[in-house]
Amino acid sequence: MVKKGKGVAAETAPPAEATEALAQLKADGNNNFAKREYDTALRLYDEALKLVPADAADAALLHSNKAACHMMHKRYKEAVAECSAALDGQPNFFKALIRRAKAYEQMGQHKQALADMQRANKLDAATEDTRDSERRLKDLVAGKKPAGMGNGLGKKGPSSVPTKNPAAGRQVIFPAKLSMGDDTRLLQLVPGVTYLELMEHVRQLYPAAGPFVIKFVDKEGDLVTLASRADIQRAMQEAVEVASRGAGARAQITQQSLPPIRLQVVKVASEAEVPKIPDEEMAYVKQMLAQLQKAQDAQKATAAAAAPAEDEGQPPPQIDEWILQFVDLLKEHCGIDPDKPLECQEVGQDRLNAAFTAMMAEDPKAEELLDQAQDKFEDQVCYGMYNQATVHQYRAEAVLFKAAREGTPGAEVAEAAEAHIKKAEEQLEAATAYKRAFLDGYLGKSALAQLRAKLAADYLIAPVKPREDIADAKERAAAEEAANKESQRAAMARVTPASAQAAEPLFEAAYGFIQQAVANMSEEEAGKEIKQMKPTAEQDPSDPDNQTSVKQSLLINHGNAKYEHSILRAAGGLEWKVLVEEAAAKFREAGAHATDIRNALKGHPMAEEMADIIGPEPEPEAAAAPKEEAAAKEAPKGLPSLDRKAKKKESA
Repeated sequence: MVKKGKGVAAETAPPAEATEALAQLKADGNNNFAKREYDTALRLYDEALKLVPADAADAALLHSNKAACHMMHKRYKEAVAECSAALDGQPNFFKALIRRAKAYEQMGQHKQALADMQRANKLDAATEDTRDSERRLKDLVAGKKPAGMGNGLGKKGPSSVPTKNPAAGRQVIFPAKLSMGDDTRLLQLVPGVTYLELMEHVRQLYPAAGPFVIKFVDKEGDLVTLASRADIQRAMQEAVEVASRGAGARAQITQQSLPPIRLQVVKVASEAEVPKIPDEEMAYVKQMLAQLQKAQDAQKATAAAAAPAEDEGQPPPQIDEWILQFVDLLKEHCGIDPDKPLECQEVGQDRLNAAFTAMMAEDPKAEELLDQAQDKFEDQVCYGMYNQATVHQYRAEAVLFKAAREGTPGAEVAEAAEAHIKKAEEQLEAATAYKRAFLDGYLGKSALAQLRAKLAADYLIAPVKPREDIADAKERAAAEEAANKESQRAAMARVTPASAQAAEPLFEAAYGFIQQAVANMSEEEAGKEIKQMKPTAEQDPSDPDNQTSVKQSLLINHGNAKYEHSILRAAGGLEWKVLVEEAAAKFREAGAHATDIRNALKGHPMAEEMADIIGPEPEPEAAAAPKEEAAAKEAPKGLPSLDRKAKKKESA
């Protein structure tokens, strides 16, 4: 987004009667762009341009969006013209400079491309990627041969995504980073994975997400909605092209050289906005499931013949069993696996390569780059242990979920759950011992301590399955929300004053681990000024100003722990209000917006007794009311842990 105060002219507001029409045209244009209907998007952006003055920031953004459409059609001259129009009104529009540089480069006009990239890199929004592009363009202008031109992996169609590693003769696995808000997962994809398979796997990872679409960040930096296997292949091909450029003229592409495919899970209002599964993919997956079922039936028949008495009285398979089978199918057949740390390897390898180049040139910066590479590779080791800990934690949670569903007392499953928790704890201890500054390790320990506290208090919540049987999105959300509240009430009813008291030292341990993370922050992170956040309903994930610091994330984690502790205390009849006040204080200290804090407090199960803490309803604002109402309906438990690693991006 174009913002004031960063070398951008003040925006001239459109007439009041045109504001609503302008917003709708922009939204429709963006939606069509996401659906890859670029000509329709162009038409809508043109109509929107008629409603704003030529020097308005909205006009610059619309021209840049038109340029993005032309880039997708490889109409580079038109893209240059639209970017130039955007820059006439907003000379420091970062996205327009980057797009025009890319268009110039595609036209072979490397000097012009370099000039734009250099201008862009003088702005606050510059990234390591744009600085790398500047260095590469300098080499092109100087007449140096670009890397990767002789390795036989030039521009090809989606079907040319390599399925084998040429060096090892085995299947290539494409790393992917999947993000939904502050929650980032690491996946592995192989060529051939279908859109249906990926969607189902993401639903398993985010069961409470509701309707969503999956987008990937393409080589132009734009978000493209996935709607088919071909779209996933395109994302893989772009990863190959990036690896090709960095592999060297004669080098083969290796598994390690593939950059991660960046995927984002974006919530939508209804299932109608989610691209439908292509018929051929549905048929393919049904065939795979049929084969899996046939193999399992054969195994069951063999087992039944060997021990018929064991099967007597067994209940019929439940519907959720096929879901688990589907997840197993994804892991075994499609290579999707969230348990491998990829980002650290990627960044570390980049720093290592840069260090080698600096060493060859006797650049003193080489030592600093080697330190950065070592730091990232150490993180990679730590995240490997962290992810193993997560596997054990999930096993413990599965035990508790089962107990909650069946009404089994926590004491009866404590030993089984604790066995898994200890294994998770061992991995996290190893990670923080290996690297004291591995803050996620301390947060992981805090999460385990909170899990132990809930087990000690018998505060076990049964997860609620998505109501896919309800077609209407609002009705489905209401039904799921009601089921979640009922599940929480049932969990609170299990807690006694004695069991709540037993959880106290475990929550104190959880706070202690968060304090250890604070103590091990770098001086740079500890010294960063905390910026006030926008309300969640108004945040744009592509806005660089939404990036949060490590300090803010730790404060949010601390506040969330206090919030959860207060619920458990309330369930046991102990004093709980002071913890809610302390949680709210942590949220405020983190810079969270008052609207989000208020909504979090209103989502507390004891909200009716918290009028003094929540305070009176604020005066309604006509423009902000719809967003605040939508945020209030979500009734969040605490605040989301914020993404301290968000990339600086701008909307299309």
